[in-house]
Amino acid sequence: MPRNNVLLILLLATFAWTACKDSVSPQVFPPDLNVPVRLGAIVGEEFLQNLEVSDPQDLDVDITFLGKPAWLEYIPEEQLLTGTPGEQDAGSFDITITADNGSQTFSRETTLTVYASQAAFREFELRTFLGQISSTITPGIRGVSVAVVDTDGDRYTAFIGDMGPGQNHLMLNEESMFRIASATKPMTAALVLKLVDDGLIGLDDILTGHYSTPLPNAGSMTLRQMLSHTAGVFDHLNSNSFWGHPAFTPTKVWSVDELVHFAVQNGPRFSPGAGYGYSNTAFCVLGALVEEVTGLELSEAYEQMLFEPMGLERIVYDDFSSASNTIDGLARNNRTYEYHLSAAGAAGAMVASPSDVATFGWHFYGGRFLSDGLTNEISVNIGARHGGQNYGLGTRIWNIAGIPHHGHTGSLMNYRAILMYVPGSDIAIAINTHDVHNNWFNLIDNIFMYVVEHFDQTGEAPIARMKEYSEERIEQYKVLD
Repeated sequence: MPRNNVLLILLLATFAWTACKDSVSPQVFPPDLNVPVRLGAIVGEEFLQNLEVSDPQDLDVDITFLGKPAWLEYIPEEQLLTGTPGEQDAGSFDITITADNGSQTFSRETTLTVYASQAAFREFELRTFLGQISSTITPGIRGVSVAVVDTDGDRYTAFIGDMGPGQNHLMLNEESMFRIASATKPMTAALVLKLVDDGLIGLDDILTGHYSTPLPNAGSMTLRQMLSHTAGVFDHLNSNSFWGHPAFTPTKVWSVDELVHFAVQNGPRFSPGAGYGYSNTAFCVLGALVEEVTGLELSEAYEQMLFEPMGLERIVYDDFSSASNTIDGLARNNRTYEYHLSAAGAAGAMVASPSDVATFGWHFYGGRFLSDGLTNEISVNIGARHGGQNYGLGTRIWNIAGIPHHGHTGSLMNYRAILMYVPGSDIAIAINTHDVHNNWFNLIDNIFMYVVEHFDQTGEAPIARMKEYSEERIEQYKVLD
């Protein structure tokens, strides 16, 4: 081929390649659009929600909506959704929001719920917070359920996760129940203190004056000492002699006398009033005392003296369940029926919804169940006076950053529970799970801070100081019983 022809071909190829290159448009990226997955509004109150809209190429972006209710307006200049819903607008709206820069589009879906009251909206916010904080702090946890009772007696619930194995993938709800373990102790203390308030027994009465038992030192220990773990009673539930006993089986039903026998064999830990030593056995004996004084079975005493007066409906004293006789509505794990709860008795056998636990705490600690004088006795720190844990009458005591609160922790069979009452705010909080997680106490701390900040009506909660002392408070909660 002549040299001139070769040059001509090369020239034409170069021209064609250049023209093709110039004809390819630069890549255009879709716009950015951020909006929460869930939004909440209140009937009769102005709703405001900014949309975060931007474009990587600084192109103009048009926003369109599918499913937007008529009362809701979008102001493009401010990237703002606004409007005031009426009573007829209560309910949920599924909205698709699309951002279009002329070349590319990007869509987000959100659900806007219009609530009839501020209380309903606060519950929505609590549920949103729980979902966010649990996924951040306790990722992978099977489930968490929270209940709050405020100073007006209004209940708020939040929950995430499922009911556990063998429950057909059912999700937790506000009625789901949990084993609350040692959070049972304040309830047993409430029975004893109610009998004191009614004049049937005295807080400083000697145990054997009302109940005959071979428990070591029973003739010199007082009911106050038993309630505060300063009676020196051996603790069967934290002893290898109990768990390794030849009679122990998953279905073994334990009597109080059998539990006391471990205390007889092992002897007292110290003389009554001479120290502090946590004792589940002492609380099992207090349950037997209640039966002796009232003439009622313990389950009947709880029902008639606590559950009915306080309006508790999702709570049961578990002296009966097993793998073949299960409890309806109980969130489960692989250890739920590992042993018969007569082993814990009045120290830890209660099953309840967080809502009922918080309601109990609001009544019991808030002065709505006992006389004022006796209510004040509950949170006197007897345990610390005896060189032990911060403990009153069936009650753990916390005070961090100027926010006193008290209640109880609970732990058994991979269930975790905590009841907290904040007297300065008159708020009760119950948090439960049927799983274990290394960051459980961190989650509790964050929920506590959120609730005090958002449900306190005094406006004086020192949130900044609470955050400063967060690590110290978490350490105080770390008591497994």
